[in-house]
Amino acid sequence: MQEKKTVVKKKRKLKFISVLIFLIILLLIGFFAVMLLSIPTKNIFIHGNDILTDKEIIELARLSDYPDYFSTSTNKMKRRLESNPFVKKATVKRKFFGVFDINIDEAKPLFVKDNTNTLVLDNLEEVSNDNKYVVPRVINYIPDTIYEDFVKRMSLLDADIIDKISEIQYDPSKYDDSRFLFYMVDGNYVYVMLLKLNALNYYNDAYPTFEGKKGTWYLDSGGHFQIFKEE
Repeated sequence: MQEKKTVVKKKRKLKFISVLIFLIILLLIGFFAVMLLSIPTKNIFIHGNDILTDKEIIELARLSDYPDYFSTSTNKMKRRLESNPFVKKATVKRKFFGVFDINIDEAKPLFVKDNTNTLVLDNLEEVSNDNKYVVPRVINYIPDTIYEDFVKRMSLLDADIIDKISEIQYDPSKYDDSRFLFYMVDGNYVYVMLLKLNALNYYNDAYPTFEGKKGTWYLDSGGHFQIFKEE
């Protein structure tokens, strides 16, 4: 009987030790989990932004107070960033401990609508015009049937070409209802159809052939240059 009691005691002791070890492991896991979750954000790397400042992006992502690194949701940051009209797409990644890497694909300012004084971006978003951006003004109404295509094709123009445009006028002809007249900053005019709008990217190449004279470049009909008549 004594031997049986000794075996039972040993089993109970071993069970107690096993439970104790299990509890200690749980406590250690909990301790390290708490330590891990309390690691603060140590650094933020931002790429791709030109319009929005780093400070504005950090504020949009709600990282200004450098919150706990692992308890901060990257998906929520992405949604907050993409709620801004200037952000077409945001990618947020965790790097090594404490570091967030944010990449921004920004919307490009294209023109200002004269009738509403709103700034139109290449993602079709419209924001209040605060005169921060040097872009042309669209001085009249563009029909809804071609407006979206107009914005899309304007977004394909080089930035330095957009800088050279002062005003844009929707000016359909009897042959084409998608013709536009571009008033250039240098005083020249350009007529162009919507389908050939990308040809305006060659303005810098064509300019020397104008020989310093002012006139109209007819990209809508053969691409010839006609000097303004003297009054």
